[in-house]
Order: sequence, then C-alpha cells, then structure tokens
Amino acid sequence: MEACIVNCKDVTPAEVEGLFGGEGKFLRFPMYSGAAAPPFTVIAETEMAPGARAGLHVQPDQQELLYVLAGNGTFTIDGECTVVRPGDAILARAGVNFALSNTSMEPLRYLVVKCKT
Repeated sequence: MEACIVNCKDVTPAEVEGLFGGEGKFLRFPMYSGAAAPPFTVIAETEMAPGARAGLHVQPDQQELLYVLAGNGTFTIDGECTVVRPGDAILARAGVNFALSNTSMEPLRYLVVKCKT
C-alpha cells in the first residue's frame, strides 16, 4: 500500500530554472502526482529564490491552488497584480493567464495543488 502521508523533508527536490518561461531558481518537492492521487495532477511544495518569477502561463484543463507558506511576492492574474504573503490562498481557475514573482529577499515557499477540471 502506498503511503498516505508524505513529508516534504523526505522528498528529493527537483531543481528548475525559469519555471514557465520565467527566471531564477525553483526547488520543487513533489509529494503526489496524478497517478498517485487522482483527480489531483500535482501536489508539491515549491521554493522560489529571491528575485525569481514563474512566467505568465495558462493551465487550460486544470485549476491551480497556491498556498503561501513563507516569504512575499506578487501574483498576477489576467493582468491584475496583487501582493501575496504567508497564509494567502490563491486560486487560478482553468484558462486564466497567471504568474508569480518573489519580491522579497528570502525564498518564497508555497504549496501547489493542481486538479483536472
């Protein structure tokens, strides 16, 4: 039986440069994938380096929930920018154009949950 509890500290992170055409370093700690937890396609903690940004992108067939754990940033959705901080839950519905930037001097950490619509 597959484990139903996964701790981020027990997962080997994947290092990504310029997520979705953005810039800077990201560490993605994948806890579950689509095969392990349908209808969710991704459940991962992500750490974004200071000054990094995930480029504008669209998830055409899935919603994305981001929950800010640490740091500060700017979330852009359909051209509107909003400051985000720990405790903020961000919902990007399928088909919207969105991006996230780390505007602080510390890493921006957030939980990503994607689900097919």
